[in-house]
Amino acid sequence: MVQQFIFWLQSRRLINLVLVFAYFFFILFMHDPLVHVSMWVERNLSLDTYNLVVALVFLSVLLLLSFFVLRKLASDRRNQKLKIFYLISTVTFLIIHSRFMFDSNIEVIHSFEFTFLAFLIFPLTKRFGAAILFTLPFMLFDEWYQYIVLYPDWNDYFDLNDIMTDTYGCALTMITLMIFGIKGSENIQPVWKRPEFISLVCLVVAILVAAKICLITSYANESCSNTWLIMNERMIPEPFFREHPTHHISFHVMKPVEALIAITTLHLFYFGLDSYRKA
Repeated sequence: MVQQFIFWLQSRRLINLVLVFAYFFFILFMHDPLVHVSMWVERNLSLDTYNLVVALVFLSVLLLLSFFVLRKLASDRRNQKLKIFYLISTVTFLIIHSRFMFDSNIEVIHSFEFTFLAFLIFPLTKRFGAAILFTLPFMLFDEWYQYIVLYPDWNDYFDLNDIMTDTYGCALTMITLMIFGIKGSENIQPVWKRPEFISLVCLVVAILVAAKICLITSYANESCSNTWLIMNERMIPEPFFREHPTHHISFHVMKPVEALIAITTLHLFYFGLDSYRKA
């Protein structure tokens, strides 16, 4: 049924694009109402109870999905090592990320937020790694929207931590599609010739040029008269751990250069999903 829906979208690219942008605007404009719901729940349950509830729900969902995924892996051994490698790697990345970079457990919602968007982009790209990469501009715009438009008096940094969490969620979606036998493109070019690789290189170069001409700066003390975006409003680089003002927890805020390297490496890693072939 999923494969049929993907085929249906592939033959109706305009509808596919409309669905991509409709879902993205849903994410964009539902963010603030959901944040207020989350804050209301946290106030009424207490942070500790809320964190416990979120952890239990997430673990329950993860265990349920794991049951179906592992069952499918056991019944279909084609490209099994590749699937298991990427599945275990991504879950491990997410667990480590949550340990050091979440200021509360509800941050895990970012691993679900863009999953359906990546699924909708997949029929347009026909490649797993490309679907993850072409979700990235939407993630970046969403974080810009929160930082500049929604919460300018609340957020004092562009949350690159969330970009990483979003990416893990998209990757898990693509890995699940692989495991359940969804086919990507059979015409796979060398990675350096693919549109997703060229797009990633262009994005990195554009960011580096923007930083060089001071259009984007890492911290407030580096800003110039032409600066469009200050990634972190603090005057000096972050310490490794930041103390949350209300949650009494320490978490790591990724520095812009650190995040650029990590995000680029992560997407290059996921381009390897397209070494998969359906035998």
